[in-house]
Amino acid sequence: MKGKAIRKGVFIPAFSCVLIAGAVGLINNQLLISFFKGAFELAYQNLSWLYQWIVLTIVILCVILTFSKVGNIRIGGPDAKPKYGFWSWFAMSLTGGIGASIVSSSISQPITFLQSIWGELDGYGIEPGSSEAVLFALGRSFHEWSVFPYAFYGICSISIAYLCFNKKQPVSLSTLLVPLFGDKVKKRGISSLIDAVNILALALALVGTLGTFIGLTSACAKDVYNIQPTHILMLTVMGVTTILYLLSSLSGVEKGIKFFANLNFRFYMVLTAIVLVLGGSAAFIFNTSTSAIGYWLQNLPLWSLDTGTSGGSALLQWWTIYNWTFWMAFAPVTGVFLAQLTYGHTIRESLIVNWLMPSVFAIIWFSVFGGCAINWQVSGFLDIASVINENGTYAGIWAFIGKLPFAQILIPITLFIMLISFSTSADNSVSAISALCTQNSKIGDEAPSILKILWGVAIGVLAYLLMAYAAGTKGNDGVRYMVVAIGSVLSIFIILMIASTVKMFFVDKKTSQKQE
Repeated sequence: MKGKAIRKGVFIPAFSCVLIAGAVGLINNQLLISFFKGAFELAYQNLSWLYQWIVLTIVILCVILTFSKVGNIRIGGPDAKPKYGFWSWFAMSLTGGIGASIVSSSISQPITFLQSIWGELDGYGIEPGSSEAVLFALGRSFHEWSVFPYAFYGICSISIAYLCFNKKQPVSLSTLLVPLFGDKVKKRGISSLIDAVNILALALALVGTLGTFIGLTSACAKDVYNIQPTHILMLTVMGVTTILYLLSSLSGVEKGIKFFANLNFRFYMVLTAIVLVLGGSAAFIFNTSTSAIGYWLQNLPLWSLDTGTSGGSALLQWWTIYNWTFWMAFAPVTGVFLAQLTYGHTIRESLIVNWLMPSVFAIIWFSVFGGCAINWQVSGFLDIASVINENGTYAGIWAFIGKLPFAQILIPITLFIMLISFSTSADNSVSAISALCTQNSKIGDEAPSILKILWGVAIGVLAYLLMAYAAGTKGNDGVRYMVVAIGSVLSIFIILMIASTVKMFFVDKKTSQKQE
């Protein structure tokens, strides 16, 4: 990669937007938040229906691709051989796309839904804390963390991989639209605009995940160790985390990302086993999660198309729509990273690893952590809802871990797992962003180190500003405003990408002939 030039038409606009956001946030944070809050509310009020249709369409497309003849197509051609072993591939795929959010959300989200802390059950006719609220809390968490969001990764990764490895297209997100518009979409101006918008979306989403980790660490310092979360503490957490994920990213996929992914995956498994065995809720977890899956499937048609018109605005606006736009922001650029891992595998195998297996993992994770937390809440063993209501969503995980046996050991271990989780997600994202800012970059190439450093530092600084000065009542209000705002712009690209993927695999004659 030495000597490769920067795509100025991509890097300068995207990076400038992040710098401007950071500068405005430093000078007048309220102005920055007011702008994104306005866009957030506008997007929710006018585009909720569109987001729901996009997500549902992508899930249906994943099902069709997995079980149709298209699934037999091998990425890289019939003779291509996989580069990574199955479990390393799955570990990198799983941990490269979830960050630290899943650790905290597995406690805060089910408990928030269960007790309707901010009105999440309003309009659904469910009494907070009731038996149905238990099923709703867990079932809705499955809905928003498994099959539906991971479908974005599934579609983006196989489309990019097929176009780059099989069709020899360059690494650019505009490449995803070639089947729909032809080579004219690869013209410098159009291609640069598409890549710049997608890079900005992921950069801001990455700001959100780093902000989450800063918030979790600050809550741990306050609630566990009685250390006030000052701006200096937040700045220190940001600095250490940024350095760690940059070191991983600079070392490349083979050394850094692969190592952290495997380490992270093992930690996930160990922590899950600890909660299941020591939490005293195993029977409740198995019974409730089984029923919650049935409840989810029963309500699947309504939840898939719910726009909050029946009164569920608190749930839709602050959780569902935010989650969908967050995954939309992550998916295209993350798809570039996931695509390089799929070489030598069939489309069906890739969808199983990038879509179905992470979905199963999320269901198991939320069943164990969310199920145990719900059991403690309804039994009166620990009032996690009051902790969240008084101290924000990030406080719930520490109250939960603090009640487990050997909590003094488990709390720093959990914090370390969160650090590794975020670093694993961030290093591949920074690598993919930097690759898209480089001219003539091929899939799997390492981008220049200077680009990775610039992006890593800018993302870290903006995350610090938002968490230090715009956390809000839920702990990450500023981040939520920003992600939904950029997601509304990106939705146009996602719609075109879906149409392009359908045309590429099911309409184009050349593709049809290769399947026969």
